Amino acid sequence: MTLGSRRTGRRLLAPLVAVALSLPLAAATAGPAQAAPAVAFTSRAGGLSQPTQVTSARDGRARMFVVEKTGLVRIFAGGKMLARPFLDLRSRVRTDGEGGLLSIAFHPSYRTHPVLWAAYTSTSGDLRVARFRARTATASRVRLSSYHRVIDVPHPAATNHWGGQLAFGPGGLLFLSTGDGGSGGDPPNHAQNRNSLQGKILRLKVLGAHHACGHAYCVPAGNPFRGDTPGRGEIWALGLRNAWRFSVDQTTGDLWVGDVGQDRFEEIDRIPAGVAGANLGWSCREGPAQYDGSRCSSTTTYLDPVWSYGRDYGTTVTGGFVYRGSRYAGLLAGTYLGADFGSGRVFVGTPGGLETVGDLEGITSFGEDDGHELWAVTLDGGLYELSAS
Repeated sequence: MTLGSRRTGRRLLAPLVAVALSLPLAAATAGPAQAAPAVAFTSRAGGLSQPTQVTSARDGRARMFVVEKTGLVRIFAGGKMLARPFLDLRSRVRTDGEGGLLSIAFHPSYRTHPVLWAAYTSTSGDLRVARFRARTATASRVRLSSYHRVIDVPHPAATNHWGGQLAFGPGGLLFLSTGDGGSGGDPPNHAQNRNSLQGKILRLKVLGAHHACGHAYCVPAGNPFRGDTPGRGEIWALGLRNAWRFSVDQTTGDLWVGDVGQDRFEEIDRIPAGVAGANLGWSCREGPAQYDGSRCSSTTTYLDPVWSYGRDYGTTVTGGFVYRGSRYAGLLAGTYLGADFGSGRVFVGTPGGLETVGDLEGITSFGEDDGHELWAVTLDGGLYELSAS
């Protein structure tokens, strides 16, 4: 698994040496008021099978859920990883290339509505979102028989660039990132095509959808291409290459997107809460630079990255979170923290660029626990808890 490496089949590079900070902050809300702290990681578990996400149900039960590429969701509770999987999708998941079980998202009121959604590559190769229901909120297992398909995003060719991040945002609406379909350079120009669901962030109404529209999801009011406006109604933002990880700031509702680049730049974008139809530029642009001028439009306004960096800093961005916990609030409150999968650099965003504050190789995902403290997983099977000093 390469998380959207530069070209099909190319493996990620070893850690690099020189730092290249790039764009200034430009009207973002994140950024520390003083010198950035040092960030460290404490190992909590190992031996996992290519974990792709760590998250919580935010139900006060102090359980962390680790998603494995191979199709299992595992529970970490009481200081140990439980042997019995919480959810087993191995029979339904295709794992070649960058495929697999990519993320899960719990109902925002999981204590009273024990439902979750999973994004994965189906056996046909498409990006699929399915819904599952636990018998109770305290259950340590979700039965496969509770499966209900929500949406498929076609992915007929390459085995990379599925995206696959799920996250609930303001109003209980579900966001989903989709990759541009893979290969290199987005040959079909999916990301700029409003009639394609690929290379996008989708926004779906899944809570109460059956009652509201009779389906597993509805197109929410306020989506930019809903109704008579040409384009797929599910689309919220377009022009993404492979937003492997994004997060929703639980205080502001802003989306913070780590979009993996092609040959030159990695980028971190901020889509302010409520801003519909943002175009992040791919494949007209890669980061702050033009990539394919033939795909640029003089009538389109492209959203500039908040930060970007070149190959001398890293090779594959792992999008992070704006810190909203309490344990390290004096050091990190309101600060965006992310990492680069290839170089292992962990960074925070500042008004002057990105500042390296730690190191952990192979981070595939950050995640929040019940108290919004940050955790991380690495492709070699590690689960870590973050600290700052």
